Amino acid sequence: MRRTSEHESVRSFPVFRTLAEPKKNWLEKFLSLFADVRAGESRVVVILTVNLALLLASYYLLKTVREALILTEGGAEVKSYSAAAQALLLVLFIPAYGALASRVSRLKLIMWVSLFFISHLIVFYFAGTAGAREGVVFYVWVGIFNVFVIAQFWAFANDLFAEAQGKRLFPIVGIGGSLGAVLGAWSTTQLLQSFGTYGLLLIASLSIGVCVGLTVMADRWALRQVSEEAAFKMEAPLGKEGGFQLILQDRYLLLVAILTVLLNAVNTCGEFLLSKLVVQQSL
Repeated sequence: MRRTSEHESVRSFPVFRTLAEPKKNWLEKFLSLFADVRAGESRVVVILTVNLALLLASYYLLKTVREALILTEGGAEVKSYSAAAQALLLVLFIPAYGALASRVSRLKLIMWVSLFFISHLIVFYFAGTAGAREGVVFYVWVGIFNVFVIAQFWAFANDLFAEAQGKRLFPIVGIGGSLGAVLGAWSTTQLLQSFGTYGLLLIASLSIGVCVGLTVMADRWALRQVSEEAAFKMEAPLGKEGGFQLILQDRYLLLVAILTVLLNAVNTCGEFLLSKLVVQQSL
């Protein structure tokens, strides 16, 4: 009869094994040069990075058209008045946006808002090519587009990741935004020569449409990574608390809001002086 050793005689105790960390693919190894990207995270990081790059590139294309139209059709003074009108309209649109966000899921919200802006770009294209003077309206519209679409993107990205993940991965997503801004500004001259001023509107609308598809891909990926309960919470509409209410209740946010208003006042004055100089030099 075989005799058992002392270690073999205690097999009734549980045995714990350390599971090896999942291996990174080549893309995750490459992204790890810039941030702490872990196994399984590369796909959504790349999707969000490309998404933000396209959004910023689209904005810089539209910004070029905006400046050209407002200065040629109205001048520097009209541009300043349009900026004030934009601020007043935002005060009205933000509560309306919050009311919509409290009734629909985050994906439907992003899709509807994006399609809303895409449809307007097509309207601006046909109106502009027909000879309509739309400089003031388009200036205000681009400002609202920039506020809503960029803020909406970061809110969506924040929902996809936990706080610790966001601290690790958002720097890479931010690089995409910087690259998109550079690409949009750099490609403007070439695109203007090939498609004309109003052709940039159609290019931007196509780019925003691609962003909608990327958002759907990122949302589906995120829902597959979490439990059913967590997925239900992620798809639930936002709360009904308004942004102004949150700012008034928090002293820190109130001070940040005041600082933002002062910075925008200084920026508006600087843009007015620059626009005035551009108009004078073009005469």
